[in-house]
Amino acid sequence: MSPPSTSHQLGPTSEVDIGHGHGHGHWGNSYRVDDAEHDDLAHEPMLGPLSEVGRNSFDVEANNSPHGSAISLINHDPPKAGSVAAAAAAVGSSPRPSHPSLYNQDTFPLSRTTTLVSWGAWSRDQAGKQSQDFTDPFLPHDSVPAHDLWVLPEPPADPFIISFGPDDPRHPFNWSLMKKWTIVIVVCSAAVCVTVASSIQASTYTNLIDEFGIPRIEAVAGVSLYVLGFGIGALFLGPLSEFYGRSIIYLVSFALFTIFNIPIATAQNMGILLFFRLVTGLCGAGFLSVAGGTVSDLFRPGTTDLPTAIYTLAPLSGPCLGPILGGYLNQNVTWRATFYLIIGWSAAECVLLWFLVPETFLPMVLKSEAKRQRAQTGEAAWRAPAEMSQRKVSDVFPGALWVPVRMMMVEKMALALDVWTSLILGIIYLFFNAIPFTFRTLYNFNLGETGLAFFALGLGMVIGTATQPLFIRGIRDKAVMAGGKAPPEARLPVGMAGAVLAPLGLLWFALSSFSKMPWIMPMIGTLIFGVGSVYIFTCVFGFLVATYPKYAASAMAGNTLLRCVWAAGFPLFANPLYQALGPEGATGLLAGLTALLAPIPFILARIGPRLRAQSEYAS
Repeated sequence: MSPPSTSHQLGPTSEVDIGHGHGHGHWGNSYRVDDAEHDDLAHEPMLGPLSEVGRNSFDVEANNSPHGSAISLINHDPPKAGSVAAAAAAVGSSPRPSHPSLYNQDTFPLSRTTTLVSWGAWSRDQAGKQSQDFTDPFLPHDSVPAHDLWVLPEPPADPFIISFGPDDPRHPFNWSLMKKWTIVIVVCSAAVCVTVASSIQASTYTNLIDEFGIPRIEAVAGVSLYVLGFGIGALFLGPLSEFYGRSIIYLVSFALFTIFNIPIATAQNMGILLFFRLVTGLCGAGFLSVAGGTVSDLFRPGTTDLPTAIYTLAPLSGPCLGPILGGYLNQNVTWRATFYLIIGWSAAECVLLWFLVPETFLPMVLKSEAKRQRAQTGEAAWRAPAEMSQRKVSDVFPGALWVPVRMMMVEKMALALDVWTSLILGIIYLFFNAIPFTFRTLYNFNLGETGLAFFALGLGMVIGTATQPLFIRGIRDKAVMAGGKAPPEARLPVGMAGAVLAPLGLLWFALSSFSKMPWIMPMIGTLIFGVGSVYIFTCVFGFLVATYPKYAASAMAGNTLLRCVWAAGFPLFANPLYQALGPEGATGLLAGLTALLAPIPFILARIGPRLRAQSEYAS
């Protein structure tokens, strides 16, 4: 697609803005035309022989095509005898073969060897570029004002390579806010769906034990295998999205997620259920490893704090919503209805993803544009950079799988933060057993009421997200003070708040877990812990991306892997722990563990710059 030709009436020493390009963005350049009589162009080999040109008014036209481009100066006054009515030139390196219909006696092809064209004295610099001084040719050359010496920017080396300018509306950064936020909301709702599926099985334990005659730990293993699938799948789906785009990963993985939940809902033995719980966890991992990339695709650096905070809430609130939905379903219907709910929800999400979430990964957007150009113009030369790459998926997987593990081994900051978030997520998944045990034992809650006990934890996470702007202002202020980009340490204050609130909430829960205390008291503790957990995750995700910008995907993949391994293990020992120590002792132990890791953000605020300077991966 070419920008439309533009035409402007010119008089002596007037100016005109012309947009020109080769179908992929354009450069707007101001041409100052002094159409005095001058014949220096007669020796310009690109334009051919020219004789005198009269002092006339001209139209300036920019003609664009996949075959070449031209700027025409069209004379509207009768030409003098022997004169040529127009002259043109352009920008670039050697031209492609020109199309005959583009050129006539009044139009000359744009060559990419010439930097600028207009009337005046031509000159070449040491590199061989040509420029134009835009002055009256009758004036001495040394009288030219400095501001009249203009040179056009260099165009791409190959005009058939698709690229977008910084303000091109086709670039995902420049899509409307409504479109961008619609994409974020749909992706976040899908993330909530897959994380609800992780915890909703916690409400089915009793029914599964009764129907299949299995020990409790085998029923709990369904949650653990699902979360383990999250961690493993994230390592593979992230690199695949860099080759095939985000949209196709979302659609394929979510379609498979929907299909493979059917054998779970209809399972006739526990082996089938456990196997497909692992498989659905692998399929749902795309929204943990790819959705963060979607946010960075849509929002310019420095504007991602709010969408990142909202995306962070999605996979954390989902586990809290699962027991609320599953509690009354399993109490009043059957455990199979739990998974039929997930099947219906995920099918609806597939429809939303198909219609409302286009491709956002820029290399794939450029690839789609190249296909469209080839179809519209019939010109096979159009190419996107991704189509010219020689890399294969098999070339990337060894590094994609090894670098996250190696970063945890050699990067002290990454390891400390990964362990911190792993403990917090492990406690959240441990609560799927601890909260029902506590409220059934102390307050005789039934299955539905036990599910509602998770409401306070979810509310705390919502409050933690809603208060993010208080910290975002501080980050932006530090960015201004730093000259445009805030240091990674600017993201630590929110983590400091979380480091205090998380153990405080657990301690509150432990000290109020007595039958003489009203049931609202331990719920307040889970609310405080929910606020602190969101703060911690927001801090860690932001710090890792800011500290390891070139290896952000690997840093996040390592964090996801370790978090999910811990979260898979914690539910398995939750019941024995709470039976042995009681709610107050077991939760107090967890509070102590979180307190041991609380100094991490404070230490990084002091020694973080020194560690980054010594780091192999930080920049």
